Amino acid sequence: MSIRESIDRAPLSRYQILVISLCLLIVLIEGYDLLLMAFSASAVAADWKLNATQIGVLLSAVGIGLVFGSAFISPLADRIGRRRMTLLSLAIVSVSMAASALTTDMFGLAVTRVITGVGVGGLVAGLPVVIAEFAPQRRRATLIALGTAGLPIGGVVGGFVASIVLGTFGWRASFVVGAVFTVIVFFVVLLVLPESIDFLLVKQPKNALEAINRTLSKMKVAAISALPAPEPRPKNVVVSELFKGRNGRKTALIGFAFFVMMGAFYFANGWTPRLLLQAGLTPQQSIGAGVLLNVGGALAAIIFAALAIIFRNRTLTIISFAGAAIAFLTMGLSFGSLGWTLFLALAVGGLIQACATGLFTISPELFPTSVRTTGVGFAVMLGRIGAIISPILAGVLIDGGWSAPSLYLLFAVPLVLGGLAVIALRQSGGAAALNRRATSTPVTTEAAASGIGSA
Repeated sequence: MSIRESIDRAPLSRYQILVISLCLLIVLIEGYDLLLMAFSASAVAADWKLNATQIGVLLSAVGIGLVFGSAFISPLADRIGRRRMTLLSLAIVSVSMAASALTTDMFGLAVTRVITGVGVGGLVAGLPVVIAEFAPQRRRATLIALGTAGLPIGGVVGGFVASIVLGTFGWRASFVVGAVFTVIVFFVVLLVLPESIDFLLVKQPKNALEAINRTLSKMKVAAISALPAPEPRPKNVVVSELFKGRNGRKTALIGFAFFVMMGAFYFANGWTPRLLLQAGLTPQQSIGAGVLLNVGGALAAIIFAALAIIFRNRTLTIISFAGAAIAFLTMGLSFGSLGWTLFLALAVGGLIQACATGLFTISPELFPTSVRTTGVGFAVMLGRIGAIISPILAGVLIDGGWSAPSLYLLFAVPLVLGGLAVIALRQSGGAAALNRRATSTPVTTEAAASGIGSA
C-alpha cells in the first residue's frame, strides 16, 4: 500500500485539521491584505485628488504583483518546499503592507501594492496544493473549498476594519493592521506547518524519511521503513507535464477559466463600492455593499464545500459560472435600486467566489506532484492577467462615459465563456493520471511489513 493510499483510507486526524485550518487562516489574512485597497480607494483618492483611471491603476497594482507571484514565487514550492515558500511569501507581504502605510504618493503606493501581490500570489496558488496533499481523496474537494472561503472572509474583515479605522485613524492605519496580522501568522506557520509528504517523497532531501515519519505519526498513519526509489525525471519535465499535447490543452483551458473569473472578481470587488457611492449611496452603504460581496463569497465557499461531498466539483463549477453570468446581467439591469443592489451584491459575490472555489478544487488534480504548484501557479498567473486588466479597463471606460450598469453587462459575457471552458476540460483524465502516479509506487509501511493492513 502506498503512502497516498494510507492517507486516503485513514480517518481525518486532528493534526490534518490543524494544518488545513492554518491554511484557511493564512488565506483569510491574505484576503484582507488583497482586498483592502477596494475599501481604502475613496479615502486615498480624496487624499491625493485621483481620477478614476488612477484609482483603477491602484486597484490593479496588486494584480500585477499576483502575476509575478504566481509565475515566480509559487513554483518555488516545487523546488524548496511548500513550507519555505509559504514563509517567504508571508515575509514579503508583511514588509510591503507596512511600507504601504508609509507611502506619500500614488506611485509609491502602487509599487508597494505590486509587492504585496507578489507575496499573495505565491500563497493563493500554493495553499490549495498544501490542503490537497494533506487531505484524503474523499474530502479533498470539500477541504479545498473551505480553504478558499478565507479570501472573502478576509474581505469582510477588511470592510469592517475600513468602516471603523478609516474615519478615525485614516487609510494608512488599515494597512498597519494588515501588516501586524501577517507577521503573527508568519510565526504561527514557522512553529506549526510541516513540509508536505508528497514533496519529501519526490525530492527526498536529507532526513526526508525522519520528517515523513514524524508527520505520519501526527496524522495517525503507519510509519514507513524506507523511501521509495526516486522516479526518473525528464530534463524538460515542466514543458512535458504542462504544455505538451493533452496536458497543454488542460493548462490552456483552466488558465482561461481563471482569466475570466478573476477579471470579473476584481472588477466587482474593486469597483462596486465606488460605483455605488457615485450612484448616490452613502459611504457606509457603499462599503456595506462591498462587505456583502465578500459575505456572499464566504457563504458560497462553505456551501460549495458541503455540496462537493455529494456532487462532482466540476459540475458545481459549471453551474457557478452560469449563475455568476446571470447575477452580473441582473446587477446591470437593476443597478441603482438600493434594496436590489445590496441583494445582488450578495449574489454576485457568492457566485463569482463559487467559480473561484471550483477552479481551485479542480486545478491541483490536473498536475502531478513534481510540477503541481508550478501548474496551479501558471494557471493562476493567466488568471491574474484578467485581474490586472479589468479594474484598469473599467476605469478607462468610466472616464470615457460608460455607465455602471453597462460595465456589469459587459463582464457577464466572458463568464459564459469561462463556463464553456470548464465543460471542455476533461477533469477525469487529469485526475485519473494523478491518482495513478500517487498509487503506482508501493511504499512498505511498518504495518504492511508485519502483515497488518497490507493491500
